[in-house]
Amino acid sequence: MPAYLAIVAGKDEFLVDRDARAFFEAARKRAGEGADAEVVDGAMVRVEDARGIETRFVESLRTMSMFGATRVLWLRNLNWVADTPQGRSEEVKERLASLLSAVTSAPDDVHVVISATPYDGRRKDLAAIKEAADEFVVHAAGRPPPYGADPQAQKQAEMAAAHLRALGVKFERGVPEAVVGRVGQSTRLVIGECDKLATYAGPGGTLRESDVHLLVPAFGEGDFFEPIEAFAARDLAWAQGALDRYFFHQSSGRPLLFALQGRLRLLIQIRALGDAGDLRLSSSGLPKGAFEAAAARHGPTFGGPAKSSANLFSQNPWYVSTKVAPAAALYTLAELVDAQLACGECFDALNRAGDEEQAVRSAFLRALAVKRQS
Repeated sequence: MPAYLAIVAGKDEFLVDRDARAFFEAARKRAGEGADAEVVDGAMVRVEDARGIETRFVESLRTMSMFGATRVLWLRNLNWVADTPQGRSEEVKERLASLLSAVTSAPDDVHVVISATPYDGRRKDLAAIKEAADEFVVHAAGRPPPYGADPQAQKQAEMAAAHLRALGVKFERGVPEAVVGRVGQSTRLVIGECDKLATYAGPGGTLRESDVHLLVPAFGEGDFFEPIEAFAARDLAWAQGALDRYFFHQSSGRPLLFALQGRLRLLIQIRALGDAGDLRLSSSGLPKGAFEAAAARHGPTFGGPAKSSANLFSQNPWYVSTKVAPAAALYTLAELVDAQLACGECFDALNRAGDEEQAVRSAFLRALAVKRQS
């Protein structure tokens, strides 16, 4: 058995690499200054690559240090347990079994760290040697709670908030979640963009959600509809700038209108529940637990659990409580209905080959510039 064995696996390459590096550095420190440390790249591109990686790593396991020093090995970025054609290959599975057998029978003067990503949780290869490991960490999203909550996004938002605080930056409510939304839930990008935002704000500075939309580009599936957030904040100046940026990159207003209609459908439902006394609305969002309590009372009436903007209670509770609900406190029900009807008028104008940008700008201007009392 090796003197020390740590296994870290998961789909999030940043988290896996971070924890594996910490275990590797800790093992090097325990081994002393004369430790013989080596990192072996475990990433394969083709099935045939597995043989060479296995041979190289097993040789490192069994090679004695010339000066008798303790050896510390890190098999990094092992992608053999991913749900890919290569990972499902019988040859790769056999090579992996042979490699793990060599690990568990390694000399007792060797410290071993294995980091595996992406990781298919259905695979049992690594779990089979869990009992032999001193550290066994799997970064996997938990089972989603009712109504489509996203534990991965919530965890990354908490990480972003902690990182911004550590950098000495203040931020308004919703900023960490906005960062996660923009970068498509990539932890590495979340941390990198937080560093950039902290530099922009400066020590002791305060970040607004509009800063995130201005400075953080949309990656992957990140939400690039900044004008929707400006509409929700009832901020005309921000909306005008956001529309400038939107139409600089986009030629059609249809995606924006579809997104706005979806947000308005949710806002109308929230405002109606607020007017009926089922929700207490404020610019800071819903009180903790209010959404869940309303879902228990009215969820069956609104429909099944399938996610749809026509069903408020099929949405992520954090998203509704923090991102959507504050806007319901800024608009009356009549204003929200008017805005929804205005979206229909915009589509009519677009279908008549009218000026799309002008039609969308007019709809935003009518909704944001004049406050209707009833």
